[in-house]
Amino acid sequence: MRITRDVGCRPSRRRALSTGLLFALLAGCGGEAVQPESQSRAAPTPAATEDPAAATEPGPEEEPSADVTVSLEGETLEFVVPYDAGGGYDVYARMIAPALEECTGGSVVVLNEPGAGGLAATTQTAVADPTGPRIQIINTVGAISAQVAESEGAQFDLAEFSWLGRVSAVPNVLLVAANSELQNFDDFRNAEEPVRFVSSGLGSNDHINAVVLQEIYDFPAEIIIGFAGAPEGRAAMLAGDADAQIAPADSAAQLIESGEVRAVLVIGETDDETLQEVTNAADVPTIGEEEQVVLDALLDLVETARSVTAPPDVPEERLAALRDAFECALTDEEFLATAEEQARPIDFLPGEEMAELVGSVLDAPPALQELLRENS
Repeated sequence: MRITRDVGCRPSRRRALSTGLLFALLAGCGGEAVQPESQSRAAPTPAATEDPAAATEPGPEEEPSADVTVSLEGETLEFVVPYDAGGGYDVYARMIAPALEECTGGSVVVLNEPGAGGLAATTQTAVADPTGPRIQIINTVGAISAQVAESEGAQFDLAEFSWLGRVSAVPNVLLVAANSELQNFDDFRNAEEPVRFVSSGLGSNDHINAVVLQEIYDFPAEIIIGFAGAPEGRAAMLAGDADAQIAPADSAAQLIESGEVRAVLVIGETDDETLQEVTNAADVPTIGEEEQVVLDALLDLVETARSVTAPPDVPEERLAALRDAFECALTDEEFLATAEEQARPIDFLPGEEMAELVGSVLDAPPALQELLRENS
């Protein structure tokens, strides 16, 4: 299916989004494509007429055409991944690209631009040509956290981006080793000795979530920093050198199914049948109203997850065409079947709703902003 946008013939789509109190956390540079220089034509000289008055009298005003269209057919889109090839974001982009080609009638080239934890590519997108070919898959949680924390690498304002839609929203899970004495989340809340969390580093998903849980549920905790990545931290937990780890649910799924680890808390919404009996953070009362605001903001942040955006200031009708094409691709039955085969969950959210969600989450509660700045 190819998408063409008719101006004036199709009403714009506005969906209301109700979000609660908002926000939360976690966490190369490629040149912009050079656009061809525009060509201008000199206006034709009016033909001579025998009646001088007729030459100066204005003719009837022309009605604007309702047939003006914006089509992506034949265009090559540059689909930027802010990380190296082979990772989860790269897999998603390369899985989406063929469906997007089918929906635009053009071509899609996937480009990897790693750097600064994904922020370098996002900074390039922020200054890219709004009428150019660049779109980007983005770690929205990490980018929002970096912006709110005023990280040095966050040289952008996500509220200005032209959002095409969300790809997936994956919750986090709090994990313990299968033989851990911590049987459930109540054991965390009632702990007398510090619970030892593994962390990939300041500003990382596992670090920020651990900090927030400790603050809003008021239990003693120690966060151990210095692991090269999630697998190394998990190995320390399984060896008994730490007690807990927070990870994306899809990354932990096989470990949970194999029985190596147990999930004792879900942070975010999920339809995963294996997690339905696990306590959800949304159902656990915090120690106070301010802490509840922080939790609500964290849950909203998790909802932003993986998404796709274009540069700021994309013209309205071009943005509508891009959004329609993205929705066409992400809701295509063949694409969804492929995603299911590859165990890549799709939780599509339209571009307008994504823009509203990002805007709301950027307005972080002061308590959360402080936590982010202290731990990023």
